[in-house]
Amino acid sequence: MVTNFGGNIVFSPAVVEKPGTEQEVLDLLRRHRSRQIRAIGRLHSWSPVAATDDVLVDMKLLNSVHVIEVNGQHFADVGAGCQIKRLLHELDRQGDWTLPTVGLIAEQSIAGAAATGTHGSGRYSLSHYLQRIEVACCDPVSGEPVIRVIDCGDELRAARCALGCLGLITKVRIPIRKQYLVEEHFRRYSRLADVLKAEQAYPLQQFFFVPWRWDYFAQHRREVSGQRSWLAPLYRLYWCLTMDVGLHLMVLLLIRLPHLFTLLFVRWVMPLTVIRRCRINDVSWRHLTMNHHLFRHVEIEIFVKASRLEATLQFVRQLLTHLSGEQVTFSVADKATLQREGLWDRLQQARGTYTHQYPICIRKVLPDDTLMSMSSDSEEAYYAISFITYAPVNRLSAFHRFARLLISCTLPLFGSRSHWGKHCPLSPGQVRELYPNLDRFRAVVESIDPEGHFRNPWISRLLGWQPDVRSVQQAQLDQGPCPPRHDVSNA
Repeated sequence: MVTNFGGNIVFSPAVVEKPGTEQEVLDLLRRHRSRQIRAIGRLHSWSPVAATDDVLVDMKLLNSVHVIEVNGQHFADVGAGCQIKRLLHELDRQGDWTLPTVGLIAEQSIAGAAATGTHGSGRYSLSHYLQRIEVACCDPVSGEPVIRVIDCGDELRAARCALGCLGLITKVRIPIRKQYLVEEHFRRYSRLADVLKAEQAYPLQQFFFVPWRWDYFAQHRREVSGQRSWLAPLYRLYWCLTMDVGLHLMVLLLIRLPHLFTLLFVRWVMPLTVIRRCRINDVSWRHLTMNHHLFRHVEIEIFVKASRLEATLQFVRQLLTHLSGEQVTFSVADKATLQREGLWDRLQQARGTYTHQYPICIRKVLPDDTLMSMSSDSEEAYYAISFITYAPVNRLSAFHRFARLLISCTLPLFGSRSHWGKHCPLSPGQVRELYPNLDRFRAVVESIDPEGHFRNPWISRLLGWQPDVRSVQQAQLDQGPCPPRHDVSNA
């Protein structure tokens, strides 16, 4: 049995392979020539993207890191299974280098993070930066396993965020830069407009929309020169004890208590724990990453264009208030859209079924040069809006109902996209509506893997290769409340 980090995806592969070299990858492809094959990195995805009941390939032994120079520019050639935190350490050790962007957590493998569109704040996703990708697959003509180098055109745009469909990624090349300092401080705002205005001075900021206070705490961040602050070690200790551990222990308690306790904590206690206006300079990755992996959780993240952010957050406030049981008046336009989509009755029936305890994290992501990442297909920046629950695995049904309602409502209202690597309750029709480059992506995949050996039922159904075959997980979603775990082994 294989269980992901969140505990919400469980599957049983028939075979598990752990290659240590590219030759071993080619050998396993030869042995399993006619079978379905999926790869895993660190299992930090909350969707069934890596699930299989056939051949599972654990890539963690392919973790080399080599700094190279090409035409005066420096790159890192990185083994697909290299964990990002190890990559950051090796880049620093090999010459004070670092990555052009870093996601919120550093536990993922580099290939897994890129394959699902993992992003940081204020820059492009990791997928966007990949310049060369080496993929182990079978030659479409001879059928023999080969290492295919992808470095240009639609093939590269597809491979940057390929959801594992092109083959087994063995190595990626990503540009690197010299290590730098980031200045960080917190500030509270009552208006979203003021938070967004501050982006001009703090382009790396992320901010939190706090339920039941309905105000904003901005984590202002920008690149600076100078020295690391002498208070930086104490600030890191504060973060560890207060944010990474203390806040999460309190949330674990609140999910077991009535809604009133959440209101009291969020409105009166939590603001006292936030140190404001204390400006701390520290090494970039220390400020840009967090230790969210310390406590098991499940997450859904939606992406909306910058022009739709304010309206989306207004609706999110109304939705969460309504779900908590309070009376809410939705706008006439929103109500009309939801009625037209057949969602209004579902929304009304869901009143009083869910209380959200955790601050909603919001990050700006620049438009990617990819075919299928969440922030592609636009000249306009996107904002990622993240909803996290720390409910135990056997009590996730309320969160799953909320997640389905969230994406079902915000998609027709605001064109929201759901993160591929997080809880992703999309339908094939919604994917086709959201991704205008889907046919181009499918064409690349079919040219490299025409027989579909590197897809699983979830991917095949979602991207239209098996439009009439529904995964066990999606069938459960459509039938009603989700079970505590989604066993996709027979999908």
